[in-house]
Amino acid sequence: MNVAVSTNKRFSRQLLHDGFAEDHQERLRSSTVLLAGAGGVGGQIAYGLVGAGIGKLILIHSGDLEIEDLNRQTVLKESAIGLPRVEAAAERLREYSSSTIVEGHDMPITTESLAPLLKGVDLIIDARHNFPERRAMNRAAFEKRTPLLFTAMDALEAQMALFVPGSTGCLECLYPDDPPYWDPLAFPVFGAVAHALGAFAAMEAIKYVTGFLKPTERLCLFDMGDYSIRKVKYRRIEGCPVCALLPIASVYASNTHSERNPGSLPVNR
Repeated sequence: MNVAVSTNKRFSRQLLHDGFAEDHQERLRSSTVLLAGAGGVGGQIAYGLVGAGIGKLILIHSGDLEIEDLNRQTVLKESAIGLPRVEAAAERLREYSSSTIVEGHDMPITTESLAPLLKGVDLIIDARHNFPERRAMNRAAFEKRTPLLFTAMDALEAQMALFVPGSTGCLECLYPDDPPYWDPLAFPVFGAVAHALGAFAAMEAIKYVTGFLKPTERLCLFDMGDYSIRKVKYRRIEGCPVCALLPIASVYASNTHSERNPGSLPVNR
């Protein structure tokens, strides 16, 4: 079958959306996303992006799959228990779609380890579960002037925000301190909550890289207990060690309300 015809047929249903044209699809095909995390949230983001036709997905996750991961990590399967999660996830995504180049890296995330992977990346997505890696991604994103989509969850609550260097504040502005009580391996997780957040984040990434509709300009707070959604304005904090040196030129510069601690920071697994 002609590859172009096959590709157009595969994505024909999303091309029915009013305003989503073939040039948007082509932007997806020519875009590269670095996704940190192949867990419950990250796996769902990966499925959403690969299913929509992202051109290249760089997937980072460290460690092997354990049985207790499988209540939420649907990009993986029982036969992968004991194997590196990122390798199993990358192979599953390649089986799902040959249209996307999927690159897997089994490694911890530091500013230094990210640096060689960021060339040509259009968007970084944070779906990790600990503060050192989150802050490393935030620093790397602003150093490289690459937008960062932040996602996090805890129990029935979830958060999402898009940080754009030169246009917005950053993770340090929202959360300058790590909560001392946080244990990244001891918080409750329903797979359904992780997947709902992953779906929101995948759509936000698609909107950003294609220019189809406008990404949110606020911190989104989701409560899956009562299905409420709040969108909170935030501003860049003067003197932020990560983003304060960048000139700012957008609506964010005029935001006067800042919710420095919108709740306990959720973290993904």
